[in-house]
Amino acid sequence: MISERFSSQVYIADFTEFSNSPDAPELDDDGVVVSSEKNGQVPSFVVTDDNGYPFIVINNEKNPSMFKREDGSKVSQCECIVFAERNDNRKAWMMFLELKYCAAKNRFARIQEGIAQLKSTLKHVLYDTRQFDKDKFKPYLVISTPGISPLEPFDAFCFDQEYLLRLKEETGATLKEAVIAHIKTPSLLTFGNTFPPDMQLG
Repeated sequence: MISERFSSQVYIADFTEFSNSPDAPELDDDGVVVSSEKNGQVPSFVVTDDNGYPFIVINNEKNPSMFKREDGSKVSQCECIVFAERNDNRKAWMMFLELKYCAAKNRFARIQEGIAQLKSTLKHVLYDTRQFDKDKFKPYLVISTPGISPLEPFDAFCFDQEYLLRLKEETGATLKEAVIAHIKTPSLLTFGNTFPPDMQLG
């Protein structure tokens, strides 16, 4: 498994996905890029870590063997898996992240598509192959549409509370839409839909 360890701010962007969006400029990179510095071209999902708690980022594009079934077929996957290093017996947070770049009018359809990818990834690594011990983590399914300002709260815009509860029962995970995640402790993660001024472009 290829992964990176961080203890400071991280920017996650999908250059390939963004390049397919309308009027996308010529880009300096491709694929999913995880970096401690802003890339200046593609809006990113940001993980802030003001207290220096170590966390791991798995770029799923770099780990194709993680997402193959026994028959060799590929599992639909999200961009990244991010999780805290545990320092006690409490459950650590684990975030499954999918990025979608699109026009605002297509946001709902792309979010639905992304949620399917998130669920597939979680099911594969926590239940089917048990690559992680699900009893040691508190999972989140995080769908992000960086570059689009949310028009209203996620649950009101897309799904009602009943859907969110059913999804929690089905997967054991909490669904979030966000552009930024704040690491408070290895067991506490909060989310936001707006960037501070210095983070407007990843």
